[in-house]
Amino acid sequence: MDDILTNWLLGLIAALLAVLVLDSTGQSFLSPLAPVANVLALVTFLAFVLLTGAFLVYTASFRDA
Repeated sequence: MDDILTNWLLGLIAALLAVLVLDSTGQSFLSPLAPVANVLALVTFLAFVLLTGAFLVYTASFRDA
């Protein structure tokens, strides 16, 4: 399961970086991809927030009661 999650997040980050690289080449390439870039940015951010929250909950479970 860890490999699937890691590969999924790396794929999202790679796709987001690809859109950013296309952005540097000019607007003609980016215009059709603008909605895709927004969705990728949102999904990547939400995945980061969820993983950070899950990590904090996981580490809090080891606190001494």
